[in-house]
Parts: sequence; C-alpha cells; structure tokens
Amino acid sequence: MVNGMEQCLLTPEPRYEARIAIFNGPNRDRLITNYSVNLSTGGVFIETTDILPLDTLLMIKFKIPPYESIITCNARVAWTNEPGNLRKFSLPPGMGLQFMDLSLKDLHAIREYLNTGKLVPAW
Repeated sequence: MVNGMEQCLLTPEPRYEARIAIFNGPNRDRLITNYSVNLSTGGVFIETTDILPLDTLLMIKFKIPPYESIITCNARVAWTNEPGNLRKFSLPPGMGLQFMDLSLKDLHAIREYLNTGKLVPAW
C-alpha cells in the first residue's frame, strides 16, 4: 500500500495545452526560440527538431500572460520525442523539460495561469 505522500510523488502533474514562446540555451549569448506544446507546474514540453541529450541542463526563459515578469529557471531534458522515433505520437518532435529551480512566486504564477483556462500565446 502506498501512503499519501508517496502517492503524491508518483502522480504526474496534469499537463495543459499551451503555446508560449520559450527561449532556451546554455548561456545568454546563444538563445534559441522554441514553442511550448504543454505546460505544468513541473515542466514544459517544447516543440523542436534540435533535440538535446537526456539530462542536459539548460536555462529557459518564458513569459505567461498577464504575468509581467519573465520566468527564468534551470531545466533538465527529462525525455525526448525524436523525429522518426516518436515515443508519444500525439506530440510533435521535441523535448520534455523538467523545471529544476522554479521560484515559489513563479510556481504560483504558472498555477494561476493554468487555472484561468486562458491559455493564449504570449508572443
């Protein structure tokens, strides 16, 4: 039997369809633009053919309406959907990124954004 805390850790975060611009890159000098496909408080899936290896660490930046600040955090490539070897046929080629150090303020902003149901592009 799994206790409540273990069950909470085993239950994946719900994902919501969202199209927001994501800027990612190992440093601020070389930013690449991609677009999210879905978002949760635990991470984001971005559509891209520039697939990075699993466990690659990168900095991502994005903005969600009407939140005025840019959310910046480190993320880890948690899984990939490679062209020609799709793991999830319902998604385009891309990468699932896990947020590593999202601030509590940004976590609440994402949760509020997802709860509004107004998932519109921010670009």
